[in-house]
Amino acid sequence: MAARAFPAIKARRVLITFHSQGDSDAAGAAIALSRFLGAKAIIAPPDKPSSSARKLFEISGAKTTLFSEIARKKDDFIVVLDSSSPSMLTHLAGIEPDLLIDHHARAGNELPAKRRISDPSASSTCEMLFFLLKPKDKISCIALLCGIISDSADFKNASSQTFTAVSKLIPLSGLSYSQILALSHAPETLGERIESLRSCQSVFAERIGEHIVAVAIAKSHEAHFADMLLSLGADIAFVGCSCEDSHRASHDGAPLSADKEGGRISSRMRESMRGRVRLPEIMAEAARAMDGSSGGHECAAGATGAREGVKEALSVCKKLAEQQIHESEKGKIRKIEW
Repeated sequence: MAARAFPAIKARRVLITFHSQGDSDAAGAAIALSRFLGAKAIIAPPDKPSSSARKLFEISGAKTTLFSEIARKKDDFIVVLDSSSPSMLTHLAGIEPDLLIDHHARAGNELPAKRRISDPSASSTCEMLFFLLKPKDKISCIALLCGIISDSADFKNASSQTFTAVSKLIPLSGLSYSQILALSHAPETLGERIESLRSCQSVFAERIGEHIVAVAIAKSHEAHFADMLLSLGADIAFVGCSCEDSHRASHDGAPLSADKEGGRISSRMRESMRGRVRLPEIMAEAARAMDGSSGGHECAAGATGAREGVKEALSVCKKLAEQQIHESEKGKIRKIEW
């Protein structure tokens, strides 16, 4: 399969890039692909990756060069990993990549590419790369494992294929699962913890049927705070950010704005709500309210756009979540008798 996915590119210089503030999934996939392709492959982030991604590059010994610092050649082969959203790939404006590999659901506003490999059923791009490359070396296996664990939210968004990949990768990595788990999680920063506590003041929670929907505004680290709201008891959480000083990294595949003045919304949902509330659809409507774009997974998605539209977009999110919950309740079987 790898031979069909990467036809005759080993002889060319390959630029491997990914979305702004790349996460563990993007980094892990880039490391494995670069090792598969060999010395002519260059990992070219658009900007500073997240702390977990930087940790992965460090332990793997992978070298990176900012995309903007590379003198591109006419015959360069450009591969994009883990995103197809133009707002997350602004460094590729005016450039049509040769190959795009992504596991996010398509929303209709994707970056054009000469060839595309997409699998929304995959937990991560690293999971896709495992089946494409079938790596055997320890570094590639460790990198892919870290990306899978991170982007599947510790297997909360996993499928049987995810576990198949992990069961084959762990023995090849030479590490135990607990060791891989320690590598895959960067510790919470002081900034994340402080901002989460401050953001608690803005939380509005409403009971809808037997479920709790929480909405909040954060100055930064909105993805981290959305995760925290679920741990506090919310079934669905929408957290917006419209502050200019809003640099942060995502660990779930939700879109990131490359523009510090952009507005963002991160959404999270408990696994028990899967199939009843459709976060990617809600984020698509939120993106329209912000004149932006969206993407993500069934239980973790996001939107970016104009910061002036964040409050309106949050209102849209809450209303749509309420509608979908009520619709699912209408057909719900409340009692099963045997």
